[in-house]
Amino acid sequence: MNVKKSESISTYHQYLPAILQKDVFIAQLLLSFEKILSGLSETPNQEQIITAKTQNIPGLEEIIDNIHVYLNPQHTPKEFLPWLAGWVALSLRDDWEVEVKKAFIQQIVHLYGLRGTKAGLIEILSVYLKNSGFGEKVEVFDQFDNLPNYFQVQLTLKDRDPDKYWRQAKIAKAIIDREKPAQTFYSLKILVPTMQLTQRSHVAYPFKLFASPNNQTFAIEVTITPNNINSIPINQLANQLAIQIQGNSELITPYSPEIIINNQSFSIKQNLNYQHLQENLAGFNVILSNRTDKQFVGNLTIKLYFLINEVEYNNTLLEQPVNLSPVLKICHQNDKREIIAGNTIFYQNSQPQQSGMKLTESIWTKPYSFLLFDPPKVQELQPNITAIIEKLDFEAIVEITQPNTINSDLLNQITVRLQDDVSGFYLLTPETLRENNTIRIQRTLYYQEFMQTIDKFTVTIKNLNNLDIAGKVTVQASLNINQRLSTYKILEQTFNLTAVSPYNILQICRKNEEGKIVFGNTILGTNSQSLN
Repeated sequence: MNVKKSESISTYHQYLPAILQKDVFIAQLLLSFEKILSGLSETPNQEQIITAKTQNIPGLEEIIDNIHVYLNPQHTPKEFLPWLAGWVALSLRDDWEVEVKKAFIQQIVHLYGLRGTKAGLIEILSVYLKNSGFGEKVEVFDQFDNLPNYFQVQLTLKDRDPDKYWRQAKIAKAIIDREKPAQTFYSLKILVPTMQLTQRSHVAYPFKLFASPNNQTFAIEVTITPNNINSIPINQLANQLAIQIQGNSELITPYSPEIIINNQSFSIKQNLNYQHLQENLAGFNVILSNRTDKQFVGNLTIKLYFLINEVEYNNTLLEQPVNLSPVLKICHQNDKREIIAGNTIFYQNSQPQQSGMKLTESIWTKPYSFLLFDPPKVQELQPNITAIIEKLDFEAIVEITQPNTINSDLLNQITVRLQDDVSGFYLLTPETLRENNTIRIQRTLYYQEFMQTIDKFTVTIKNLNNLDIAGKVTVQASLNINQRLSTYKILEQTFNLTAVSPYNILQICRKNEEGKIVFGNTILGTNSQSLN
C-alpha cells in the first residue's frame, strides 16, 4: 500500500527502506521522534531561552544550535546563573539581585586581574552599587603614615532607607573582606542623604546676559524722518543730508555706516564692538549737515541695538525735531539795511585778485550728545578688559496657573533662585515677594560679579508641595541706558512640577500652647534634653 503525504506522517519515513516506507504505522510512529529531535516547524525559531511557558518548543537540534544563548549571562535564565558562575569560580550570594549576579559573572574574569589592588576594590564595589541602583561612587583612602596596612572605604548611596542601608553595608563588607589583601585592615564609611528636601521636583532654565567681551556687538542707528513740507525725494536727501556718529567728539574708527532707505525716512547704522564702548565711556554724539539748497524740517531718532541672551533688543536714546538751514544761503538786507535770512554774504574786493568762488562744503550742527551705559567709577577688571556697565538688576517672576486654588501656604512651598556656574552656589535673594499667584525675587549684580558669570546664569524653581504645580517664569534685566532705566525680558518659559511626597519634605516640628508637638517630621535641637 502506498503511503500518502499527510501532516500526521513523519518526514523521517523517506529515509527508511522502500518496503518500510509503505507502512503507515511506522511513518506515524516516527512523528513522535521527529517532534523531539527536529521539531515540527518548517522554519527555525529565533534564538530564545526555553522555559515552562514557552509556546511551540523547538526540537533538540534547534535547542543545541542556540546553546550559546544560555552561555550569555545577560540573557540566560536566573536558574542557569549558578551554573555559569561555577565556570568562572565565582560564588554568588543569595542576597544579590539578579542583575548584580549577571554583572559579576560578566566582569569577574577581568576583575580577577585586579584582585588585591586599590583599583580592583574600587571597581568591584562600583559594579555592585551600580547594578543595585545605588549609584557607583566609591573612594578608597590609603595614605596613613602612622597606620601601615590600613585603608578606608567610603561609599555614597542615593537612598537613605535604613533597611537598605544596613543591607548594603553588610554586602559591601563581605565584598571587601573577600577582595582585600590578608595583612590589611580597614574601616567602612557609608554616606547617605541625611536631609532630603525634594526628589528633584524642580526645573532649571539657563540664560546669558551678554556674550564674552571680545564677541560683543552693538550698533547705533540714526534715523532722519522729513516732515511733509519737504519736497526733496528721500533718495536725494540721503545723499545730501550728511550724518556723522562720533565718540568723545572724534569720528569712530573704522567708520563705515550702513545706509537704509525706506519710503518715509532714511537711516545710517554703525556697528560697534566692546573696544569702541571702552574708548568712549563718556558717551557719543551725532552731528548733521544740510547740503541741500533748501531748509530741512524733520525729526531725528537715535537708537542703540544690542544682544541679551542672544536676542536683539533696541533702545531709543534720543528723539527730537531738527530744523536745518542749507549750506549756502545768500543773505539779504531789509529796508533798514539789516541782514536777515541767510548765512552767506558776498563782498566786492577792492583789490584785484585771482577770480574764483569756493562754496562752503559743510556747516555742522551742534552735537546731539547721548550716553550708552552707566560705567562704573573703577572700570579696570584685568588687562585689556574694562567694565562698561555699572550694575544689572534682575527680577524673576513666577506666575502659578495650576492648581486652581492658590493660597499663601502653597506659595511658601515654592522656591525661586538664580544660580551661576562660577561660584557653584545659588545666589540668595535678599527679598522674596509672594502675592496672589505670583512670586518675585530681585537681585542686583555689580560689574565685579556679572563679568565672570556673564553667560552662565540659571533660574531654578523647586516645588515642596504635595501637589502638581504649573505656571510661567519670566526673567527681566534692568539697566541704565542714556541715564534712563530700561527693562528687558530675557527669558519666558512655562513649567510643570510634579508633587513631592510628604516623606521627602523637611518640615520642622512645632509645639502648641500645651507643649505638644503638633506638626512636622524633623526636630532641631541644641542640647541633649529630649522633647516630650
